[in-house]
Amino acid sequence: MIHCLHGAVGSGHDWDLFADSFGEKIHPVNLWNLLGKSTLSLPEAGQVITLQAKKNDILMGYSMGGRLALHSLLADPRKWRAAIIVSAHPGLIEGQADRLIHDEQWATLAEQDWAQFIEKWNQQSILSTSCRGLRQADSRNQSAVAASFRHWSLGAQDHLASRLPEITCPLLWITGAEDKKFTPLAKEATALIPNSQHHVVSRAGHRVPWEQPIAFSAAVRGFLTANS
Repeated sequence: MIHCLHGAVGSGHDWDLFADSFGEKIHPVNLWNLLGKSTLSLPEAGQVITLQAKKNDILMGYSMGGRLALHSLLADPRKWRAAIIVSAHPGLIEGQADRLIHDEQWATLAEQDWAQFIEKWNQQSILSTSCRGLRQADSRNQSAVAASFRHWSLGAQDHLASRLPEITCPLLWITGAEDKKFTPLAKEATALIPNSQHHVVSRAGHRVPWEQPIAFSAAVRGFLTANS
């Protein structure tokens, strides 16, 4: 079973495109359910995700979901059989306060004007690619999305470099070749994780699973076959 964690402003349905691609049953996790009536921190949310999984399940997370996946792996490194991290940030070395301010602005906009929030979110250069199969949260998740920008902000996350060596399961970290920010971060992170590899997908940016779904699926399938 692969527990699939979507990105910021995403949806569990983002993974529908890959339901038959990996050779494993997938479980798309609706992360907004974790923030519906609570204010879980990143480590606390990671613990919940780990507790909901069975021994030797597989974990996959994209972007914000990738950061949550890292916290899930660190909550119990021996529980997971393997992990796939996609376009995720291991944590800021500096600038956390500025990032918290920036994400509070996103949270406030999400609460006050959902349509404008979605429009501005997709206008960001790193997310500008139109992708087949990528579905976003809707206004029913408005309060939870806003809460994620507050409680799961990159500014609220510890820099995980010192803890990454604790991850012992086989790990594949995927980024797009055109993602000039997250590809170097992945290279640095995988150098710290004992049983890991970094795979770069050509002609893809930050939304690599949906920009190059065939190449992404092939990379994941190959990794899982090698680590079955």
